[in-house]
Amino acid sequence: MTRFHREGKAAPPRHDPGYKGLFSHPKMVKELLRGFLQGEWIEKLDFSSLERMSNSFVSDDLRERQSDVIWRVRLEGEQGGWVYLYLLLEFQSTSDPFMAVRVLTYVSLLLEDIIRKEGLKPGDRLPAVLPLVLHNGKGRWRAPVRLESLFVSVPKELRRYLPKLTYLLLDERRLDLGRPDLERNPAAALFRFETNATAEALPALYQDLNDLLPPEEQALRRTIHAWITAVVRRAIPDLIIPEGVNLEEASMLEETLIEWREKIRKEARKEARKEARKEGLRARQQGRKEGRKEGRKEGVQEGRILGLRKVLLQQMTLRFGRLPKNVRSQVEQMASTQELEKLTRRVLSANSLEEMGLR
Repeated sequence: MTRFHREGKAAPPRHDPGYKGLFSHPKMVKELLRGFLQGEWIEKLDFSSLERMSNSFVSDDLRERQSDVIWRVRLEGEQGGWVYLYLLLEFQSTSDPFMAVRVLTYVSLLLEDIIRKEGLKPGDRLPAVLPLVLHNGKGRWRAPVRLESLFVSVPKELRRYLPKLTYLLLDERRLDLGRPDLERNPAAALFRFETNATAEALPALYQDLNDLLPPEEQALRRTIHAWITAVVRRAIPDLIIPEGVNLEEASMLEETLIEWREKIRKEARKEARKEARKEGLRARQQGRKEGRKEGRKEGVQEGRILGLRKVLLQQMTLRFGRLPKNVRSQVEQMASTQELEKLTRRVLSANSLEEMGLR
């Protein structure tokens, strides 16, 4: 088996290129729309007509701009017949306070491009454009989705002249990915994989996603496998996957993660013993200086407790990120070596602070 190798931490890869690749496949766009957009109009879409459009524009003043991904699909019109709906997808890993302005620019350039290429004449109608922003960052999306809310307050007589635009926001980590109707949805499985908080859960989540990919979708499979590798690198930042490693088999991913977990456990136990010896030595030296036998015993015990506390806090921070003040306070007040050793073992398998009995 090809193994993971340790290396210093590196900056996480940007999210946008991966998502652009994933949602350049019609299958993923179809499942995104069917799974996360509401309304009877979804059933009026002809998904077999999904067509990828150019996302590069040259404005009338010759400035070039590029959006993320643009699709068009046929929609059953209100008066019968078919009309085109353009789907403008933008992927964000951070909240952009002026995203509505950016979206307005892309929509305007898209419509200009359609007018020019389709040769629209007076009386012709423009197609509908649905701007959709998919946020896959850890923080909450805080930017307004309505362009009107970005303007200063003006008298009501002027409000009608302000440009109006609202984009549809899908904030990945705030979606209800456990809905029963999403159980067989590849887009939802993909989101569950990325938003998962523990490396141990990745093999099962990968298997769920892999099982939902049709065998004939070979190009989509290759794109998802490349994306999976990038997500695993982010989940285990102090390890890298050498070039050429193929994680297509869930067993390969599971075996690798088990090996990584065991390595971390061994290092944690080694570090705990080392810190305990250091603290114990310092405590014994202090005890001998005071010349009291009881002081030496207490110093050894105190040094061991201090060492266990330090290792436990380091492991919890590595596992769960920055710790709340009340949790750190709980650990710093613990005076039982048995309790500290128990928590030091539990942190390696717990999925949250609540599972450790800390909150």
